[in-house]
Amino acid sequence: MKTIIFSLLMFTIAAAQTRDPEAILSEVKNVFGKIEDYEVDVKINIDINFLKVPESKAKIYFKQPDKVKLKSEGFALIPREGLNFSPAKLLNEDYTAIYSKLDSIDGRMVDVIKVIPTSDSSDVVLTSLWVDSTEHVLRKIESTTKRSGTFTITLNYEDISNLHLPSEVAFSFNVSDMQLPKSLTGDFDEQPAPPKKNGKRMKGTVTVTYSNYKVNQGFPDSIFEEEEEEVK
Repeated sequence: MKTIIFSLLMFTIAAAQTRDPEAILSEVKNVFGKIEDYEVDVKINIDINFLKVPESKAKIYFKQPDKVKLKSEGFALIPREGLNFSPAKLLNEDYTAIYSKLDSIDGRMVDVIKVIPTSDSSDVVLTSLWVDSTEHVLRKIESTTKRSGTFTITLNYEDISNLHLPSEVAFSFNVSDMQLPKSLTGDFDEQPAPPKKNGKRMKGTVTVTYSNYKVNQGFPDSIFEEEEEEVK
């Protein structure tokens, strides 16, 4: 039994030493690059302890390489970091990529890669990416930033026209680190409480559910130039 465990451990170490993080990220870019654009309906559910926020609906437009726009009739709260998770957006600066380990998420094997921006002007300090070893998509993103603290994004997908498209995205964050709109204080039934509970930071989660995709329609850039909620 000890021999088997030792052999598995040595295999894992050897695999980690031979896996090229740049090659893995290149596969992710190639897979996502097949999605030229999409339009999709979303439902947004917000779970923050001191806020009672009703479910909202919106429409999201995306176009390569990193154009994203949210269009809603009413109020829709989505942190910018949780909406634009295009590899082109995440990897648009000079960086150093380090292969960390082989891991698993919900039974799927994933490669964990640490991405460190090399520019001092970058808001991002460190990003960890959990890359599906088979489908070559991002299953989880954990990023530490200078302005918004640390946040985590988990992603589930569905196959549409042989393309891997998000079906549900959950964005988790520390409430005290995020800049919530001031209007939230008066817009909802419950008043904000201090962003700490029992000495611990309070967590918040925004879950976005996607449906009714229209993919690779070739819509123009003018869609992103209208006076709506554009994500940068």
